[in-house]
Order: sequence, then C-alpha cells, then structure tokens
Amino acid sequence: MAPTRTSSFAARLVAALVAVAVWAVPTLPATAAEVAAEGTVESGIYSEDFFAAADLDALASAAGGRVTFAGTFHDVTENQGVQTRTWSNTRELLAEVWRGKATPFANVVVKASAASIASGAHDAEIAEWVSHVQQYLDLPEFADGPAPNVIVAPLQEANGSWTAYGCDPGNFKVAFRKFVDEFRRRGIDETQVRFAFAPNGWTSPGCGKLADYYPGDAYVDVLAFSGYNFGTCVGNAWDPVSWVMSGPIAELRAIDPTKPIIVAQTAAPRWASCGGDQAQWVRDLFAFLAADRQVAAFVWCNHDKETDWRVWDGQTVSPGWKDATTQATTTYRWPLTDWFGSGPLRVAPAAPIPGTCPDGRTCDGIGLVDAGGRWTVRSGLGSADPVASFYFGDPGDVPMMGDWDCDGVATPGLYRQSDGYVYLRNSNTQGVADVKFFFGDPGDVPLAGDFDGDGCDTVSIFRPSEGRVFVINELGANDGGLGAAEFDFFFGNPGDVPFVGDFDGDGVDSVGLYRRSTGFVYFRDALSSGVADREFFYGDPGDVIVAGDWDGDGDDTVAVYRPSTGSVYVNFDNAPGIADYTLYVGGYATVLAP
Repeated sequence: MAPTRTSSFAARLVAALVAVAVWAVPTLPATAAEVAAEGTVESGIYSEDFFAAADLDALASAAGGRVTFAGTFHDVTENQGVQTRTWSNTRELLAEVWRGKATPFANVVVKASAASIASGAHDAEIAEWVSHVQQYLDLPEFADGPAPNVIVAPLQEANGSWTAYGCDPGNFKVAFRKFVDEFRRRGIDETQVRFAFAPNGWTSPGCGKLADYYPGDAYVDVLAFSGYNFGTCVGNAWDPVSWVMSGPIAELRAIDPTKPIIVAQTAAPRWASCGGDQAQWVRDLFAFLAADRQVAAFVWCNHDKETDWRVWDGQTVSPGWKDATTQATTTYRWPLTDWFGSGPLRVAPAAPIPGTCPDGRTCDGIGLVDAGGRWTVRSGLGSADPVASFYFGDPGDVPMMGDWDCDGVATPGLYRQSDGYVYLRNSNTQGVADVKFFFGDPGDVPLAGDFDGDGCDTVSIFRPSEGRVFVINELGANDGGLGAAEFDFFFGNPGDVPFVGDFDGDGVDSVGLYRRSTGFVYFRDALSSGVADREFFYGDPGDVIVAGDWDGDGDDTVAVYRPSTGSVYVNFDNAPGIADYTLYVGGYATVLAP
C-alpha cells in the first residue's frame, strides 16, 4: 500500500479541446475474451486469514453475497526454508481462495531494485515462484472442475518510491515481462493466468508519470491501481470516492480504453474518528465503480494495519458493505469463464449512448486535439455519432474551429502564439492550411466566431494580460497581416479563460469567460465592456469550458470537460446545477479551450 499524499459542429462553432495525451483505441484481433463492466461491479477482499476459504464463506453468510475476487500478497522467496517438501505457501494461499469460491488476485514482489531484477539476478527466484503457482493450477483436488485460474500482478505500486523496485520505469518494464515470460515458457496461457499492471494511483514526485511504467499490450491483460481514502488517521483529510478514483481511472483509460480495470487495493478507515463514515464511503465506492464503463471490479484491503481498514472482522460486517453487496449492480461470478477465455481480454463494448440533438435539428459537436497535432472531430455528442480523425498543425499550436468559407461546416484552425500566425483549413481532412495570415501579438488567445451575424466565422483575439478583446470581421490571406482590430473592449480579469457562443440566440456570437479557480462562468450578450449579463457557477475548479448549441434550439450553452474523468458535462440552460448530459471522450492530462 502507498503512503498517504497531502491533501455546431454542423453549425458555426465547435468547441476544440487540446490534450497532451492521445486517446486511441488499439486494434484488437477478431477473437477476444470480453468482460462486462458497464453498469455492474464485482467485489473482492483481502482476507486476514491465511486459510481464507472459511473466512470467505463466513463473510458471504454475514453480507448476503459472495465476493468474486480475493487478494493475496506474495514474495518470490516465500517458499524458501519450508520444512515440508510437499508444502507450498504460494500454492496454499491461492488454493484457499479457490476453495472459498473466489478468484485470486495475486500481488507478487521481489525485494530488490528494478535494475537488479531486470539484470536477471533474480530469474531463478521468479522461476521458483512461478513453479509454485503451477502447483496450484495443477492441484488434483480441482481436477473435476472448475479448473482454477489466477490474476497475477507483478511488482505492484512500482511508481512509488516506497517499493524496493520503485521509480525506475525502464527497468520495471523489463522486470515485469520476466514474470510473464516465465509463465509462458512453461506453457501456462491466458486460460489459466491473466496479468495485471498494478501501479499506485498516484506517482511519487520525480518518478515520472504512470504511463511511463506500462509494460505493453502484449504483456498486460488487466489495468489496475491502488487507491485509498486515508482519512485523518493516516492522512490529512477524508477523501470522497470520486477524488480517490477518478484520476487513476482516467490515466489508465488513456493508456488503453479497451482493457478491464480493477481497483487492486482500496479501503477507508473503519472508525468515524478518522474523519468520515466508512459505511457510506463503501456504498459510494460500489456505486461509483459500477457506473464506470471500464471498471470491472475492486479488492478491499480488509486488514488492520496503518489503521483499521476492515469492513469485516470475522464477526460483524459493515452495514455499507452489506447494503452494497445485495444491490442489483453488484455481481458475483465464479469461475470467471469470460475473463479466462482464449485471446486478449477486453471490456464488452458499451451500449451506444444517444446524443443530445433531436431529429430534424442541427446541433454542435466537439473536436479534440492531442499534442502531436492529431484531431478527433465528433459530429455530435452521441457515443455512436460519426468521428473524423486527421493530423493538422504542430505541437503547441492553439486549436479552434470555425466556418471559415461560409459553407455551414466548421473546420480546423490553429493559432501559433509564438508569432501570431493563423492557419485555417476548409475541410476536416489532413493537409496544409488553405488560409494563412497573422493577427495579434505573441501570447494572445484566438477567439473563433461570427461576430457580425453574416454566417461566416473570423478569428479575433483575447489578450490575457489585459483582459481585453480585439474583434475583426474578416480573415487575412497570403501570409499577410490583418492590421488593427475593428474594435476592442475590456471584459473580465487577467487569467480568465475566454470562450465564444451565441448565448442569446440572436445570430451574433459574443464572449464568455471562465474563472477556472472558482468554476464561475461570466458572459455578455453584446461585444462591449461592462458587467456580465449572466453569471453562474458550473463545474469544478480546473474544468475546461466549451460552448455550443448542443440541442439545436438556436442558442449556445456551456459544457465542461473534466480531465480527471475524461468526460464532457453538458448544461442545456446556462444555469447552475448538475449536468443535463454526460459523455465520456477520453482521459487527457492537459486540455485548453479556445
């Protein structure tokens, strides 16, 4: 366990988001084992008892339902010095889980540096440990079925400085692969063993980022992570489930949105004196993970260690655990035949999410851009709406979209802040700019919109250092300059993030501002200085704002992109409150809105 940390598209405008991490769906073979994740969650627990079968049975009786997984912790040397030749600590730890009608989730460590493991100095120890796992898989008592299997997580939490092998991503990847290769050398395939990449949910300072440690698709079946609510007994605050889970899930989803995610270790303190209600946190955990389309399961650390994490003490069970276990969204399966089918493992495709655009109306979509200049343009907010992907621009360019040639279709644009150059294309395809010119000063932020109601978008600018907007209603050409703005005005404070929309439905775009430190939205219905015509709170600090006509009613409303969840939260009324519609689009580390 980690130590605690301190706490229109078809119309005129498309919101453009810039990311430093690309979300791409890998190509999968035709044959793959599929795991259901959306709308359900499988539970698991780390028993305090070596002989876990009886403990798992007792928990099932007390809670009203069984756990699908039971976690185990291993050291590659755990069988050294065993007095009886026929005994195996590894074999019996795993077998006890199987006898308790659960699937083992086995964490295994080597108490050495990643460089030492990668060098081959511990190959014999790894081979010896794998041989004991094979004993479990071949136990005669299970010969009549169901056949045992296991998920192995080599060198968990390697992105943490508290592990002997931590903070060395290059050598960690080599070390991880040694475990997988040893199983494969023995002919043990995916129908018996799956492999989990199980970092900590947050990476120690100076140790890179979580994605740096990923051993590769050929070596990983399951994405996993550790995420704890430390409370005030171990940490500094009682952390809500969404705070603990959202960031790591988004980072893993950005690595591969098709593999199932397991929360490999999680817990919250048992006692209210640690800052909160464990029972309610457990209920929230089950509900939060069941709602995620990629998270399939979690395993609770039911130990009394740094604090008392237990939801089950052998006699009584947390009311939150009992309540959640009996919910329809909590499922139990043993054996997990779908997890251990032939071929790579992936989550079952989610059911298509309908968009927000009523039939017969024209509505906006969104565009996303990664740091390498790869654009993903969605024609609507439904999960099955058409998507176009292409490359345009250089890393660091600020993206925008607008109807530059007045044909009713928004297409890409780029603003190069280093020199004030504008690059526009008139189609959503890869290629060089159709229009090039310069406008503004280095550091200005582009604003794309129809500021005179003529049906054509132009590029104006916002100067953050002054809180000043400069508007011009024509485009440049032939690498020339546009000259002075037609008019300018002050609006907002330095540091506010500008965005554009037709907020009153009069056919003319105006400027809005988002104060990311507070989540407040401000906009005016006229292109002039003055106080905001409307202001309201929407989203969380750090969200990225965009605006569009999401429902085709003629006026633009706001939406926010939340990097921690990889989702867009749409508001139909330009008013405070919860989102009217949510769409997952992918996990991005940094996003900017025009």
